[in-house]
Amino acid sequence: MEPENFRLRTQEVTDDAKYNFPSDLPLRPGINTTGKAIQIRVNQFKVTKWPERDIYQYDINVGNGAEKRGKIMAVWMSRAVQERLKQVSPGNSILWDGNKLLWSSTQFQEQRILVDFDAEKGRQPHPQKGPDTCYCIIRPSKKIRMGVIQGYLSKQMPFDNSILEAISFLDHLMRQWPSQAYTLIKRSFYTKGNVATPLDNVVVAMKGVYSSIRLCNPKSSVGQPSTGLALNVDVANGTFWAPQDVHQAARNFCRDRNRQLSYTVFRDLLKPVKDPKTGVVTQSEDFKNLRKLAKLKFRVKHRGKADDNKTYTIKKFTWESGSAYHNEGAHAKNTLFKLRNRQTNSEEEITVYNYFKRTYNIDLQFWYLPLIVTERAGMFPMELCHLIPNQRYNFKLSPDQTSAMIKFAVTRPKQRIESINHGVGMLKWNEDPYLKHFGMNIDPNMTLTAARLLQNPEVQFAGKKLNPGTQGRWDLRGQKFFLPNPEPLKSWGIVIMQGCTNEQVVKNFINVFIQTYIGHGGKVENRNPVIYNQGRGEDIPTCVSNARNAAGNQAKFLPQIMFYVLGGRDSFMYERLKKNTECRFAMVSQCVNVAHVQKAQPQYCSNVCMKVNAKLGGTTSKVVSSKNWFSVPTMILGADVSHPSPGSPQASMAALTMSFDQNACRYAAAVQTNGHRVEMITPANIRSMMLPLFEQWITKVGGGRGPSHIYYFRDGVSEGQYAHVLNNELADMKEALVEKYGAPVAGGIKWTVIVCTKRHHIRFFPKDGDSQAADRNANALPGTLVESDVTHPFEYDFYLSAHSAIQGTARPVHYHVLQDEAKVPVNDLQKMIYQFSYQYMRSTTPVSLFPAVYYAHLASNRARAHESTPASEGPRGGQKFEEARQDAAIRAAVRGTQPGSSQTGSSLPTEAAPLVPLGNPDQGPELIHKIRNGMWYI
Repeated sequence: MEPENFRLRTQEVTDDAKYNFPSDLPLRPGINTTGKAIQIRVNQFKVTKWPERDIYQYDINVGNGAEKRGKIMAVWMSRAVQERLKQVSPGNSILWDGNKLLWSSTQFQEQRILVDFDAEKGRQPHPQKGPDTCYCIIRPSKKIRMGVIQGYLSKQMPFDNSILEAISFLDHLMRQWPSQAYTLIKRSFYTKGNVATPLDNVVVAMKGVYSSIRLCNPKSSVGQPSTGLALNVDVANGTFWAPQDVHQAARNFCRDRNRQLSYTVFRDLLKPVKDPKTGVVTQSEDFKNLRKLAKLKFRVKHRGKADDNKTYTIKKFTWESGSAYHNEGAHAKNTLFKLRNRQTNSEEEITVYNYFKRTYNIDLQFWYLPLIVTERAGMFPMELCHLIPNQRYNFKLSPDQTSAMIKFAVTRPKQRIESINHGVGMLKWNEDPYLKHFGMNIDPNMTLTAARLLQNPEVQFAGKKLNPGTQGRWDLRGQKFFLPNPEPLKSWGIVIMQGCTNEQVVKNFINVFIQTYIGHGGKVENRNPVIYNQGRGEDIPTCVSNARNAAGNQAKFLPQIMFYVLGGRDSFMYERLKKNTECRFAMVSQCVNVAHVQKAQPQYCSNVCMKVNAKLGGTTSKVVSSKNWFSVPTMILGADVSHPSPGSPQASMAALTMSFDQNACRYAAAVQTNGHRVEMITPANIRSMMLPLFEQWITKVGGGRGPSHIYYFRDGVSEGQYAHVLNNELADMKEALVEKYGAPVAGGIKWTVIVCTKRHHIRFFPKDGDSQAADRNANALPGTLVESDVTHPFEYDFYLSAHSAIQGTARPVHYHVLQDEAKVPVNDLQKMIYQFSYQYMRSTTPVSLFPAVYYAHLASNRARAHESTPASEGPRGGQKFEEARQDAAIRAAVRGTQPGSSQTGSSLPTEAAPLVPLGNPDQGPELIHKIRNGMWYI
């Protein structure tokens, strides 16, 4: 229960109900009694004591109330403010949130403090601007009752705003002292030193410590008594700009077309270019890229300021649209400014280059590069400026940077424990003067908790069972799929895109694929499918149509699947192929990378076979069960909403998956746009996605009847949105079913609603040398279940680690039951969630996340291919889109008009255009139902 995710009760609580309040969500009905009892450590540290006396909260207003952050900080650190605070609240008794809130253990009256910066810096007021003064007003706002935390933990009061305020104070209390010594980014701290690992010559990675206070189960399962408050401490991995001279950082950052890192090439790449369509001189691609250095802070290093610790901020780089700058751009030798001679009180125009030569006797070596423009301090040559360390790198990492970051961030459990303990040492709780003043103590030892190791299932293939044991993986060699493709593969083809390889290579791949698929039980009737080469200049819609016709004509049968050989990772081409194949022709497809096609390794072909078999209607495997999983007809739903990258005009995409067989192995998926950055699935989408699938479920799975029990697994929502899931999404589902099938049928369905998330920092650490609870990498074994100590004080939630981590430390999934009308026994619910993770269709391992949600995640991301936009508009997300957006903004600036879209998305329409549906009506209802009820997205 993290502080940023707390939810509030919305109903009124009367005095009569105060001491017997109903819970918003189900209380924990009990704990699991199956499997093997074990003990593991979790990266949670118990708070043994916290302040219980009242705390006083104050509002701070600086200047006109809209001052910039630098001004607010300067006022706060001023001598006038600090001396007044020491008078009214002595000792380490004041916390400040860095903006508008202040807390103190002392009650005092409103303070109006005049800060005179001229007097504090020992200077005369500016003759034109006048005195540099600013008011700081501190007003009492409320009293924080710290006793409410214990009142909630002892079930004497519901969770309300007063508890949220008390937790918020403790959260700031924990961060106050570390934030003075370290770089603070959200809830993570990074040391202000040189302990950094270069990812390349632009970005460095640093390990820090994440710390967050949380409410937890007040009953300790083992070890020291618990209080119900604890700190979650974990490793934080951050990316930062490498500290270096700005001209080096700029050249290195713009290296895509300058791999040799030549400054002359860099100079040429920054020169203005003429738009071939409009003839307008505009910024080059590399100059646009350079603008990403804006807002970085630097220090200057030229003579006379060698020891100057003052920091400046890059506002922009010099760019002039006048014809005099068309050839070379604006640089030190052609950029003039007015220099005032204070002795003669006269002005002269001088170039930046001549100014630095005359004043500092510096011959600028890189005078041809653009100049840095600051807010108030004028212009500086890049070569005389040095980036300060610990500045967060906010851009998407390149593939090479990502690979290096993964190597840096991935740590085995033993190394992670060492890093966490190092982080605890950084936080120095026992030395923290603020904790000492307010009376807060933390146990520096990790929490030991009682856990269960659930029994793994056996995996059923055709005529054979496998027992993975606690390894969490099995071998597909020699195994036949539980259900092969129901219809033999007889009409299919393979398309070579953009001539990325030759037919002989493709024929070899086809032979290995067919041999592998038949070995896994697949049914292949046509062993010589059509090989179609995309013609020179042939666009994708024509290519897909021609290839489909060729495959259909060869087999005299509608094509069942098309393969596409791609030369690289072009997501735009991938999405266009999927859209044409699925939406125009109601046909599934499989894209393969040319590098793998050339190697044609059996293991790769086996992996492709699992996906192809699922798309053709088969099932890879299922878990063995002595009896039917469900005693009544049961449906499983999964839902997820994915959001586009910042600035993209793309809509959020909602996906709903529905189990489509008795064993809950196969899932159909429906997708639709869901507004712009809207997390809750809209009522219209609930109806349009769920009802058609529900109707097909009755026919295909229910034998003419609907389900008696529905599990609804929801991904991606925070604790603050739990009520919305119940009051909006669940209510809309029930209402839609009542409208469609009537109250007697729909009202008889019992619902179990569960939210699952991996966005948390809880990790499991088996005790050293405990082979009963740990694998060979010291990770918790698959099936490790934790229901106490780190869970909610009273509600029904648990952490489950279902998978075996390939590398690094396994991240368990947090499940929170929001409603359980069927009263499913705890043992049965957790067994189903764990064992169904072994039924993921394209894997030979159990997956960490419940498959229904995993499939919804895949489908919501794949839905972007079905957007109702012409390909001529180009990419609508990612790097290529961002570059196009910047181009439009520059052209608009030249014309003096407003660009069509903004980084904030404020000009986006409120409603999103619906997706192109899977299959068009021309294909007939049978084909459309076939793809919509199948696993087209996998």
